[in-house]
Amino acid sequence: MELARAYKQLIDQIVAVAGPAPLLHVHAGLAIYLLARLVLRERRGSLAALHVVFAAEMLNEALDWLAATPTWTLRDTLGDVTLTMLWPVAVAAVAQHRRRRWRRAVARGPRPAVPAAPYPSS
Repeated sequence: MELARAYKQLIDQIVAVAGPAPLLHVHAGLAIYLLARLVLRERRGSLAALHVVFAAEMLNEALDWLAATPTWTLRDTLGDVTLTMLWPVAVAAVAQHRRRRWRRAVARGPRPAVPAAPYPSS
């Protein structure tokens, strides 16, 4: 319990200096995602890095719940999880989509060359 309260006090101090908590959730989610990609040596679209972000957010919410200051609500938790996961999920989804398109294009083989139309003479 003391760890949870100390963590909550630290977070409150960061919020007081850095700005509103919702904005910090967005920044923290993206920062954790990028750091996890670097540490895990994963490519864009890494599901492992998404799992790291989700685990970090669940730990944050568990500590919020244990500290329960001023009160813990499910609505706040769902909002925090959504904001934290928003950009990491978006980056991973776009990267996965592009990778699938590229693999399909490679599987189809090279595209036939289209001859350039001659320039009209004026």
